[in-house]
This record gives sequence, structure tokens and C-alpha cells, in this order.
Amino acid sequence: MNQPAASPAPPSRWPAEQDLRSWLSHLDARGRLGRVRSRVDPDQEVSAVLERLDGRRSVLFRDVAGAEFPLAGNLVLGRADLAEAMDCRPDETATRYLAALARPRPWASVPGTEAPVLAHRLDGDTLLSRLPLTVQHEHDAGRYLASGLLVVRDPASSTTNLSINRMLAVGERTLRTLVLPGRLRRILAANERRGADLDVAIVVGVDPLLGLASQAPGTDRTLDHLEVASALRTTPLPVTTCPANGLPVPADAEFVLAGRFRAAVREPEGPFGEFPRTYGPSAPAPVIELTAGWHRGAAVFQTILSGGREHFLLGGIPRESALLRTLRQAHPDVVAVRLTEAGSCRLHAVVAVREGADGSARNVLLTTLGSAGTVKFAVVVDDDVDIHDDEQVGWALATRVQADRDVLVVPRAAGSGLDPSASAGVTAKLGIDATVPVGGRQRHARMRVHPTRPEWIERFLAEAATS
Repeated sequence: MNQPAASPAPPSRWPAEQDLRSWLSHLDARGRLGRVRSRVDPDQEVSAVLERLDGRRSVLFRDVAGAEFPLAGNLVLGRADLAEAMDCRPDETATRYLAALARPRPWASVPGTEAPVLAHRLDGDTLLSRLPLTVQHEHDAGRYLASGLLVVRDPASSTTNLSINRMLAVGERTLRTLVLPGRLRRILAANERRGADLDVAIVVGVDPLLGLASQAPGTDRTLDHLEVASALRTTPLPVTTCPANGLPVPADAEFVLAGRFRAAVREPEGPFGEFPRTYGPSAPAPVIELTAGWHRGAAVFQTILSGGREHFLLGGIPRESALLRTLRQAHPDVVAVRLTEAGSCRLHAVVAVREGADGSARNVLLTTLGSAGTVKFAVVVDDDVDIHDDEQVGWALATRVQADRDVLVVPRAAGSGLDPSASAGVTAKLGIDATVPVGGRQRHARMRVHPTRPEWIERFLAEAATS
């Protein structure tokens, strides 16, 4: 008697080194990494390639005109990539991130003499012009460092704060840096009140887990973002000390630049294309003056395409985790949360709930719209709907919603200042209850298929795919 074919073995895990190089090798082994060997212009040619391949292929540019180092981009193609990095299923990324926040892990100290990132010093009069910084969009103010992890020490707790900030390169050693409301702005403001510069290290060329850790909620002043990154990994994060200022930096990063925020100095920065795929305006911004730099041997620089999948998801999953934690505290029936790519993983939310009391879904909507400042459109669905499948969410909207009964509008609420439809960050918020009314499950029961031999289905599908 024929037996069903064995299920294919799951792909091997990402190697334990968990740095940018091992991540590139991981992508390459799975056929997701492309190489551009021809010389490319950093002025919009790099971003044109990344935009065309966004969500489909990572890219390593071997020769960027005017730069000494190769450049990698599109290193996160979708949620599945981050799930592989986090060693979980795509629908578990928010809960896996919450676990790292709840149980941060100390890093592993590495002497500077053994830290790969300190192998070579960036000496001489030139610095920023040697790096493959790009102009991403036609109206951007200039060449930007769009992927740097900005490292500072929080004086309130002596913990390490990481953030990803857009930084406009001016000359060889100046970066005008957008600093949005949050922990970094509070740290900078505290230093400026004392008239003191703020030491900073900028780390470039890291794996996705460090990028995720940098987006951890900034409300907890005791949280150390390097310890969050360590908790996301299979082994503790190797960390060394930046020679210029003593700040802790990932030992296996490709580059580290040292400098300081100049107290009370502001210079024009922007415009720059942002997450809504429109431009963030020009405004006075804090200024970093660089003093030194180091890099690994055969170093690879990194960029993040603004308005691309990597930009969305690195910021989106931490925001999902924060929203999931808030919702579960108030509403135990909440099962899962997703910030959708269509809303840049900022503006649109879908929440799945178990069947609760009449009106409970509306309470979930109100909490979602009120606690997630950037979210302007939220949908609540039953837990029989896969919130990671846009077609299923659309089906719930089509078959379970009556507009006069299930739509909630909140006028003049605080939203995202980068939303071009808002007025100075003031927006209307829309909530839709796409759950089945209490007691209506039978009428709304989904069609299901229950084959008598479910174990054979995979074999039949394999045969159909190859015949």
C-alpha cells in the first residue's frame, strides 16, 4: 500500500553568529539575495533598485560610485524573514518580542582587541564621503544615513538606548539628525539643560534582531535595548566598548562611528521621504559632530529603504507588541494584533478576539484607537479570521459588517504628524466591528472542508505541483 510522502524538513536555523554577515549568508542560501556588480550611482539608482525589489529580493551592491565599501539593502523582505531571525512562526512575532521585553538578558563583554568592529580605524580627513550614503528620493535634502543605530546612555538609569534616526550628511563629519518625541529626545534635553554635549555612537551593519531591539517602547527608562537584543538571540549579544567615549556597542557590527550631539545646536534637516511614502518636512534638527570611526575587515555598509517593507516591519512589530500588551491588560479576550503593511505598519490595525459579551468588540476598538497614537483605522475580527491574510480580513468586512451598526468615528484625535491627511497631527479615527454578533456564530459559520484522509492531502498537492 502506498504511503503519503514524508513532510519536508524545516529549513535550518539562522547560524548562531547572528550578525549581518551570517544574515546575508542565510538569505543567500535561500535564494533571496541578489548581487549588483555594475557600478551604481548613490543618487537614487540604489533606491530605485531596492524599491523595485522591495518584498521580493535582498540586494548587495558591490560597487557604489565614490564609496570604498559595498552596500546591502532590503534585508527584511517580509514578516517571515523576521520570524526566521526570531526563531518563531510569523504569527508569533509580537508575542516573541514581548517575551524579550519581559526577560531582557545581559550581553557578553568582548575586549576591544577581540572585537571585529574595531579591526580598522577610519583615519584621515575624509569620513562620510568614503561611505555609500545615498539620496533615496527626488526631493530629499541630500545623502542620508538611514540605517544607523544611534547609541546613547540614559543618565536616569545608566542603561543603553538604541534608536534608528534619519541623519543628513553635511560635509565629512556632520550629521543633522531628526529626533522625534521619545526617550532619546528626553535624554538629549536633559543634557542640554546642563549645557552639556551628549556622547553618541552610531552603529551600522547589524542583523535584524538589533534593528528590532532599537524600536522597543521608549516609556521604560530602565530598559536596556542591548539586553533586549540579547534576549531575542539564541546566544548572548557580544558587546564591546567604543574607544572614543566608552559607550557599549555590538562587537560584530560592521561599522561604528563616534561623536557627540552639540548642546542646543540646531540646523535645517529634511525634507526626506518617510513611512507614509510622502515627505517629512524640513525643520531645525540636532547636530552630531563625528570624531572617529572603525570598521570590520572587508566591511559591508547597510541601508534601509524608507517606505519599504524593512522600514515598516522593524518599527511595526515592536508597536504591535506594545499594543498587544495594552489590549490584553484591558481585554483578556484579545488573541492577536497586526499593524498592516498597507498602513505602513503604523496607521492601520487589525485585532482578533474570542467571542465576548455584547459590545466588547467596540471597547477593544476604543482602546486600540486611544492607546496606539498613530493608528487611525482599526478593525476587530473574530479569531476564526487569519489577521495576517488580507483576503480573510476583507471577507470579514464584506460578510459581518453593517455600516449603520458597526462603524465608529472619533473626530479630532491625536495622530501621526507625518500623516499628510492630518492637520498638524490631528486626525479622525475610524473603527469597524467586523465580529459576529453574540449568538450569531451558526448563521456566520465559515464553509470548511474535512477530507476523510487529511494525511494524504500534502501528497496529492505535491503530485499536482509536479505533474
